[in-house]
Amino acid sequence: MNEKDNKIQELTPDIYVDLETDNKENEQDTSTLSTLIENKDVEGLKKFVDETDPIDTASFLIDIDDDDSLVFFFKVIPSDYSAFVFSYLDNEQQTKIVNAFSKAQLTDIISKMPNDDVTDFIAELPSNLVNKVLSVTSKEDREHINELLNYQKDTAGSIMTTEYVSLKKSFTVDQALNHIHRYAKEAETIETVYVIDETRKLLGSVSIKDIFSHEKEETIETFMNADCLSVISSTDQEEVAQLIRKYDLFVIPVVDQNSRLLGIITIDDVIDVIEKEQNEDLAHMSGITANKSEKPYLKTSVFVLAGRRLPWLLVLMISGTFTGLILNGFEASLAVLPILTVFIPMLMDTGGNAGGQTTAVVTRALALGQISIRSYLKVLFKEFRVSLIVGFCLSIVNFLWIYFELAVGIISYNPAENSNDPIWLIAMLVALTSFFVVVLSKVLGASLPILAKAIHIDPAIMSGPIITTIVDVCALIIYFVMASSILSI
Repeated sequence: MNEKDNKIQELTPDIYVDLETDNKENEQDTSTLSTLIENKDVEGLKKFVDETDPIDTASFLIDIDDDDSLVFFFKVIPSDYSAFVFSYLDNEQQTKIVNAFSKAQLTDIISKMPNDDVTDFIAELPSNLVNKVLSVTSKEDREHINELLNYQKDTAGSIMTTEYVSLKKSFTVDQALNHIHRYAKEAETIETVYVIDETRKLLGSVSIKDIFSHEKEETIETFMNADCLSVISSTDQEEVAQLIRKYDLFVIPVVDQNSRLLGIITIDDVIDVIEKEQNEDLAHMSGITANKSEKPYLKTSVFVLAGRRLPWLLVLMISGTFTGLILNGFEASLAVLPILTVFIPMLMDTGGNAGGQTTAVVTRALALGQISIRSYLKVLFKEFRVSLIVGFCLSIVNFLWIYFELAVGIISYNPAENSNDPIWLIAMLVALTSFFVVVLSKVLGASLPILAKAIHIDPAIMSGPIITTIVDVCALIIYFVMASSILSI
């Protein structure tokens, strides 16, 4: 547990609280904090932070829009506490504080932050402020930060921390404990410690529990875990998250191509990755450009929000004109039997819903690592069988319901005036169409996310609006082709 975790644990004696009560208390605390800042009550603020978790304080500060008030808060509270709060603020607020603080004031905050948090913060800073932040860091920290900044974005190297404790295999338990005691304060975590040789090559891992359970004279080499799971620095961060989730790890080491230990990735960083990936997937599935700035909704301008939504809406609007072209191509058929138009919305919605269900399931399975590109044929065969069952059930219900609507006059249709086709034939046409549309939709829904994965595109893009648009076009083609065959129009 690192220094940040210790501080949080001290400030949160009881984490099991009623959610509704907690929300009410948060509203009261936000109001209290705003009043204390507004009244410049320094003693009141110091008492407030003594009793409040820094994460909660950061969430309260989101509602502080006045720059001077925000800066005042950070100038009067203890630097140990302000460093924790600062690391949880959004980038816009962090930038305001960096702008307003002198180098000396900034040093108090930055020096107490883990290098990986500083790196994430610097990566989002305007270029004119990066040098100001780097200038207040120590030479050693600056080298580590610059090293982290050089890793490609969204890789293991970009989210790891270089603040860890490593041991040599020749250390005795006594030497290992002394070494951990010496460097523990600077480390992100010491629950698991990694064993290296003289060239920093990763040899294995050992838990702090194992160290305490062995005799002082025993060497680390005799009981370390040599089958230590690791990732190379270029590994995609989403793959790292999958590994940690799969093997129930709290930390995983990062190595280079020669297996030399570079850093570690802790569970808190992985949670941030999972949240980010889920937000991006949700945005793609909703037809919205993903939020790269990570600004809260209320702090994002209407122009930015509109800019994220417009591109997809334009693409989908233009692609939606294909359905109009198909309807125009079969205008003669609709003129002969206008009642066909009544069932178009239902067929398109059914196809879109069926395809959307499958893409959501397959996309989630891909994200969780339950399936891969090599699983395509198995997934396709499974979803094809599912589509046969679902399509058959829907078509039977569809036939009975449409026949009933036509028979009792809910939908107006007179065969003698419109055509010579009986109502059961109309119902059968729609039912058969719905069957084939569902089958096609689920096959496409299973195929498109895996295809996207194969060509290195986010599978979530193939969900929602995209699959719906494709299925709409296919549903109309199937409908009118079958109408031409069955009804001879």
